[in-house]
Amino acid sequence: MKPSAGIDCNKLAPLTVLATVAAFLISICFRLMARHKEKSQRWFLFFCLLIAAATLFTDFRYVRRYRDICDSLGTQIRSR
Repeated sequence: MKPSAGIDCNKLAPLTVLATVAAFLISICFRLMARHKEKSQRWFLFFCLLIAAATLFTDFRYVRRYRDICDSLGTQIRSR
C-alpha cells in the first residue's frame, strides 16, 4: 500500500482505537484502585493511569489538529 501525500478528511476517525484502549485502561485502573490497598500496588496502578491518561491526551491533540485542518479546508471550499 502506498501512503498518500495528503490527509483524507473523509476517512479521519473522530476517535481512534488508541484512545478507546487508553480510556478502557483508565477505567480498569480506577476499578482496581478500590480493590488493592497495598501502597506498592496503588503506586503501580497510579503510574499505569498516568501513562494511559498521557496517551489519551496526546491522541486527542493529534486527532484534533488534523480535524482542524479538515474543518478549515471544508470552510474554504464552502465559501467559494
